[in-house]
This record gives sequence, structure tokens and C-alpha cells, in this order.
Amino acid sequence: MDRIALPVTLRDGYLNRAESVEESIFHSVGLLLCTRPGQMEFLPEYGCDVWKMEFSDLNVANKGEVRASLRNAIDKFEPRLFNVSVSFTPHTDSASHVLGMSVKVTGNYRDAGEEKKFEATYALG
Repeated sequence: MDRIALPVTLRDGYLNRAESVEESIFHSVGLLLCTRPGQMEFLPEYGCDVWKMEFSDLNVANKGEVRASLRNAIDKFEPRLFNVSVSFTPHTDSASHVLGMSVKVTGNYRDAGEEKKFEATYALG
């Protein structure tokens, strides 16, 4: 099965393809985490509530609520991923990222009938 890779680029009349299910999930979750709800007119509920918050709120807000919100968005829009866990980690290159924070997403997925572990970190800001 072909899976489109991000960023979406057209080369020689073809879209880039993800090499694996894991890479496809990585791109899908990344797109979800950087999309505001309402940003996609054809699917207005698609996106992540973290963008409704002020950036300063992430440092003082109930991080449990933010993690739950992110986990719910992933559960809803990335059905290949299950047993999802979301945590915050410090981002070491804070000069290029305003928040200095990253989101670590872990979970499981199935590939060719075999259960596999997924783990990826995404910078916020």
C-alpha cells in the first residue's frame, strides 16, 4: 500500500511516498499536532487544541489536561496508533523554538499483522 510522505511534493509527476507504516504515522501525527482546529475547511474538527491556548499557558496550565487533549486528537484522527501516551520533554535547541518544549508520543501500531512500538518527538513552537 502506498502512503504519502510529508512534506507533500510533486516530483516527476509523482508524490513522495512514505517508506513504512511507521514513517506514515510519524508524518500523520506531526501534521495533526501542528494544525489548528478549523484550519482545514474540508474537515474543520481536524487539529489539536494546544493551538487554542496561549503559549504561556503551557508552562502553567494543567499539563494533564493538555496531554489528554493531544491524546484524544491522536485517538480520533490517527486510528492506526493505539495505547497512545503523550508527555512533554524539554527541547534542547530552545533558540529556534519559542516554547523550548517538545511533545513525545508513544504507542503501538500493527504492520503486516505484527504489533510494533511507535515513539516520536515533535517540537512545539
